[in-house]
Amino acid sequence: MIVDYSTARPSIPALKAAGVTAVGRYIGWDSVPGYSSIGKNITVAEADKILSADMAIFLAFEYASDAATHGAPQGMADGALAMKQISDLGAPPQMAVYFAVDFDMPDYAPALPDTPANAKAKLGPVGDYFAAIHDTPGSYEVGVYGGYYAVKRVLDAGLATKAWQAMAWSGGQLDSRAVLYQTLSSAPVSGGDVDIRENAINVLDYGQWPRPKSPIPKPVLIPNGEEMAYILNMLAKGIAHVIPVPANVSKLTMYADSMGAAIPPVIRIGFGPAWSVVEVKPTWDIPEVVTVPPGENRITVSRVDAGAVPVTVVFS
Repeated sequence: MIVDYSTARPSIPALKAAGVTAVGRYIGWDSVPGYSSIGKNITVAEADKILSADMAIFLAFEYASDAATHGAPQGMADGALAMKQISDLGAPPQMAVYFAVDFDMPDYAPALPDTPANAKAKLGPVGDYFAAIHDTPGSYEVGVYGGYYAVKRVLDAGLATKAWQAMAWSGGQLDSRAVLYQTLSSAPVSGGDVDIRENAINVLDYGQWPRPKSPIPKPVLIPNGEEMAYILNMLAKGIAHVIPVPANVSKLTMYADSMGAAIPPVIRIGFGPAWSVVEVKPTWDIPEVVTVPPGENRITVSRVDAGAVPVTVVFS
């Protein structure tokens, strides 16, 4: 079970008894000198207790729920503070920070089609906010927390690499690129309050602390010497594989042994550092071919739908 909470402080025994494996906590302007405090932010002592109990931590940045509407100046300030607070906590600098869009965000350009090319325009000042965070020096992954359209458009605009979707303001829609989903049911944790929510996880790496160790499959050379294949046995939902891309390749071909299933698996492929994502539905007889961006040195491969299936990734 994965939960998040703000001012509530359930005891470690209560969290463990409920089967909690990771908790979402907050950083931001709360408790910073000159700002009011409700005791929302995680402390070093609290983080140590959670980690010592073998539970992971993931972080949201939120002070005012509509801070993102203040545009680029707020984004620069929030991005810089996030980096400082991660360092002060002793957290790994490569973890994710989910910047909150904690309100029902309007469409700032309703006349434009809802396409990736128009995503930033439809975000309005929220787009400027995330663009400033994205451009502020920092080693953490930029994440977005919010409803369906906030998540969709920030990802479409390439302004975040991870998303934590709230069921609120989503109208029952799910963006399959989100790595965390916040449900509307309260988790059964003693000592908590209404701020505690149960979250579903979609991949192995959701930006948590400590950082996960993702296995890298052993490469197998194809006999003609011109291709290299990675065989991912029983690729299951929730397991993300990071695969190095061989030099001087221009495409990857993905095969999946669907074991006679009528519906092919849905496989997500992510490219960095700008981190674009594509989803494919390969079978063994009908593979999917994807162009590898020039200079790319790694990809991630994960399964979106339920189940498990052997997958082969061939670079050429």
